[in-house]
Amino acid sequence: MRIILVGYSELAASLLIGLLESKHKIVGIMRWEKSKGNKLFFGLKNIFWPDRLTSLIKAYKVHEIEAESINSSKFHRQALKLQPDIILIGSWGEILQKKIIMLPKTACVNCHPSLLPKHRGPNPYTSTILNGETKTGITFHLVDEKLDTGPILLQKEVAISNDDTGGSLRTKCSYQAKIAIKELLEGLENAQFLPQKQNEYQASYFPRPTEKTARINWNNPAQIIHNQIRGTNPWLECYTKYKNQFFMLNTSKIIELKKPAYEPGKILYKKNNRLIVSTADNYTGIQLDNVRVYGFLGRLWSTYYINEHVKIGDYLESL
Repeated sequence: MRIILVGYSELAASLLIGLLESKHKIVGIMRWEKSKGNKLFFGLKNIFWPDRLTSLIKAYKVHEIEAESINSSKFHRQALKLQPDIILIGSWGEILQKKIIMLPKTACVNCHPSLLPKHRGPNPYTSTILNGETKTGITFHLVDEKLDTGPILLQKEVAISNDDTGGSLRTKCSYQAKIAIKELLEGLENAQFLPQKQNEYQASYFPRPTEKTARINWNNPAQIIHNQIRGTNPWLECYTKYKNQFFMLNTSKIIELKKPAYEPGKILYKKNNRLIVSTADNYTGIQLDNVRVYGFLGRLWSTYYINEHVKIGDYLESL
């Protein structure tokens, strides 16, 4: 079959690898950064700091579709000439119009990194961790004119460990998508799938994480705070306040305490840029590694500031 791939980042790169390893033909690819990003920055990035998707496109000489939007007449004209059987989407920021959905001969399919209908939205890697899920997955579904609501073709589960970050979960889901793409295309080619309508009673939608998502409240249980710090990584740094300084947090670990701390937010231990802080759980604290003082020079003097100015027994503010 003839495939057009539309997407960006790690998920699109993994899907491209899966397509290259299959018997099917990639007739074109459209990248989000190339259509929506700063043209000058994009050009410099491609030359000096190419990501994996860019490197694959260059190495395998994949034809790139140039258009300002997937819904544009320009994309539509180019795609018609390529005569795709499948348009495959791996991360995209637009809802497709009907003329694009109906363009491929067989189907327009989206790969969404959650077990739909749960965790619809732009960043399910973060939302699944924030909600304390122990498993997620990928869903290949038919595209409709709404967001992540089309009938399901194929799903694969992915386990979430307590050490996973949003970034590591993205890698896990992307790898699973690479493996599953062969099964998807064979099923579509041989008409083996019976699309399953999503159960709207089980559906959930989560918006993109914001600055508010990154505020730490030490009155929460340790697991909630740990999920917050690891789930937003690498897109956001969580933060807390100590006196007149903000501390940026991106690495955490749950610690069992030998004796109760009683009051949340209390600094129980410090060394260089590591702190151990009490939470709402009397016998459970949070170890914070790589604590960084906010600001342009924060990385240079964080260790000095913590060693010289932070006192054990002081409190971090809840925000």
